Amino acid sequence: MKRPLPFLHVALIIIMFLFNTPSHSQTIDYIRNSGLYHWGMGIGANYSSAKRNALENLSESISVHIKSEFEQVVEETSDDLDVYVRSVVTTYSSAVVNRYEERVLKDDPGSVEVFVYLTREQMAEVFIQREQMIGDFILMAGRAKQEFRISDALRYYYWALVLARSHPDNTRLRHDFGGNISEPVMLGLSDRINRIFSFLNFELTTAIESENPLKKQLHLSITFRNNLVQDVDYNYWVGDGYSGLVSARNGMGVAILDGEAAREFSSLRLRVEYQYNNKAHLEPEVQTMLERVEIPYFSRAEYRIDISGKQAKPVSHAAPITGFGLVEREMTEHEIYSEAVSQVIRAIRNGNHDDISSRFTGEGFDMYRKLIASGEVTVLEPQFDTFRIMRVGDEVMVRSIPMLFSYHNNREKFIENVVFTFDDKHKISSLSFSLGDIAINNILSRPAGFGSEEDKFFLIRFMENYKTAYSLKRLDYLEAIFDENALIIIGNVVRRVPEPIERVRGMYAGLTDDQVQYIILSKAEFIERLGRVFARNEFINLRLEDNQVRKTERNDKIYGIQIAQYYYSSTYADKGYLFLMIDLNDTIKPKIYVRSWQPEKNPDGSIFGLEDFRF
Repeated sequence: MKRPLPFLHVALIIIMFLFNTPSHSQTIDYIRNSGLYHWGMGIGANYSSAKRNALENLSESISVHIKSEFEQVVEETSDDLDVYVRSVVTTYSSAVVNRYEERVLKDDPGSVEVFVYLTREQMAEVFIQREQMIGDFILMAGRAKQEFRISDALRYYYWALVLARSHPDNTRLRHDFGGNISEPVMLGLSDRINRIFSFLNFELTTAIESENPLKKQLHLSITFRNNLVQDVDYNYWVGDGYSGLVSARNGMGVAILDGEAAREFSSLRLRVEYQYNNKAHLEPEVQTMLERVEIPYFSRAEYRIDISGKQAKPVSHAAPITGFGLVEREMTEHEIYSEAVSQVIRAIRNGNHDDISSRFTGEGFDMYRKLIASGEVTVLEPQFDTFRIMRVGDEVMVRSIPMLFSYHNNREKFIENVVFTFDDKHKISSLSFSLGDIAINNILSRPAGFGSEEDKFFLIRFMENYKTAYSLKRLDYLEAIFDENALIIIGNVVRRVPEPIERVRGMYAGLTDDQVQYIILSKAEFIERLGRVFARNEFINLRLEDNQVRKTERNDKIYGIQIAQYYYSSTYADKGYLFLMIDLNDTIKPKIYVRSWQPEKNPDGSIFGLEDFRF
């Protein structure tokens, strides 16, 4: 009887057997034939070309697998099924690239073979991620609709529809749109988009006509279910094409007709934007779908507005501004501010900017030149918000004059409400873009423990100045409001500044290594980076929305603001979530201790906030 081999000897024999068995080729054969993988083989003169061919074949393998799932979708658009499916699979490439594995089967001079593969379970996970993104878009669209942010509601609903048409389970996907009833996603999204168009209303309020050159300015009231919309984007027919995109705000829109169009048009053809091809680069999957796949068109996005019955009135450059005085004070002071703003409006309409320099401080007039005199600005019919004239400390704010802004190198126009701030000598010391009504009301509606009415207005003023500093490229202002030891967060990376000042010592102890990554980025480097951005852009516009404001439990006036930020410039656009920790104990010299920006929310739906920092 033979003695059993020692365990070590058995292990060595097994290892030698494995190394001498052609398991590599057997594994490849198994991947090819098991039906459990998507795979592709590529041959080329070098590694790059071989891998490119392998990935193309992998893409074809995935296409063959999901082809039947898109037959119904393609029937709606009469597209070629094969072309459609290949285009759809392309939208998953960025997700797949992090999952596939590869093997180089041959690496001879002039002849390389590459094999790439991933399991079908891994591919299913990619599809699940796409479904989650669709759900996120639906959630954001519903929230935007509730807040009458119609541009965002349409964009997110439409982008969700675009992605739903790229999902292999497109006909079976269901979602609860808020009515506690699960609905088919694609039908539900189309219905939501059409509902918005059905309840969105444009009404002509004023027509102002001027001669030499002939021009008609049409002011529109824009409502959704009888509520003023916070924002909506549209363009309109001007006779030989459509205008550039107009971004309306706070229920106020405008259309400007020149020449024969001003004289002959009896109706205004208006088209609401919902596809947002110009912003699709923010979501690469959406961008690829919009570029390569035929997407249904919503005819209800087109409106015709009767403009024949409204008698056009000639523009008056001398008309005084009325409607001020919500805050009672002496009539003489009221008249001073009213006349000052009236004179500024006349100068903007006439283009005689130097005539009003005496109404400003030196810094205020410099801001006026950068914000208004440098571009093409149209003053709209004033429809003041609830503030109108408001005293904050030693300053007085006159709110809010609606203006249409456009710049030479950009066809997109946007409406902003401009706030004029006067010093104690009745001089205009600064200009700013107003926050949206929802953002303002969110701050004003906070309970008394949050701060006094004056504290709330200081906070509003600070956010408006911060927002406008980017449009004005006020690098000196931004440098002044950031504390020297500020915690800088860019994207999802953080830099902790050593030896923080005594006032904020220990503030950042709540951030742990598993939450953040650390990079070297000082305040000086951050400001230098902003300087380069300002230098290469003709214009920059920030939209701040959907804000949440909290105060620390201490007696200090330290606030945390979480807000969605939409950044637009002549060379770049992005979206993300901004958090600012602001110290308003000294309202003359406010400070930012923390500034974070992240492109997406955290996996649990949160963004950085006060709870991430210890006091």
